[in-house]
Amino acid sequence: MIKISPSGISSLLECPRCLWMHHNENIKRPRGIYPSLPDGMDNVFKKYFDEYRKNREMPPEIEGKVEGKLFDDPKLLHTWREFNFGRGGLRAEVPEYDMVVAGAIDDLLVAEDGKFIPFDFKTRGYPTKEDTHEHYRHQLDLYSLLFKLNGFEPAGFGYLLFFSPTSYSLGMANFRTELVRMEVSPSRGMSVLAEAHKIIIGPKPEKHEMCEYCTYRGA
Repeated sequence: MIKISPSGISSLLECPRCLWMHHNENIKRPRGIYPSLPDGMDNVFKKYFDEYRKNREMPPEIEGKVEGKLFDDPKLLHTWREFNFGRGGLRAEVPEYDMVVAGAIDDLLVAEDGKFIPFDFKTRGYPTKEDTHEHYRHQLDLYSLLFKLNGFEPAGFGYLLFFSPTSYSLGMANFRTELVRMEVSPSRGMSVLAEAHKIIIGPKPEKHEMCEYCTYRGA
């Protein structure tokens, strides 16, 4: 089956040739040095949120700024956070496209009506631009779809919480936070899968003139 990750599909859809080669020839884009700092910061933020979860409180960064409350099943949340394609994470099969969609969520809010609200941390080196959040729309749409396929009703929106450093002193780093509310759609997530499936099972696309990875391979 075709394996799709919500966090990785956006960049691959930018170049149909890269997407096709990734799944048909197992030729992946060069990753470079793994950016371990953002991953480490995500773990710090998760632990920080979990401390408030234990006390059934909301972190001050989002208190009064979001709808819903923190998801209160830490064991299940841990399962959905721990991901590889063999086990863990949030996953579902999509038989009509012969796909397995699987990924790991950062956190989760629950609305008053019980609907699930995806919540993701993003660490950046500088403040967001006007359209920064758009790069993550496919990711939130697919998380919303995954909740629905697992029997949980998703809300029609989710949140991104951006962290960017502002200062450093004596072992303490200070961060600016920017909260972005985004409309999400399971049906739009399914459309993303349909687009990816069409590319993957079709003929090998031509080199994308704007893709630096295709240029690198050609060189």
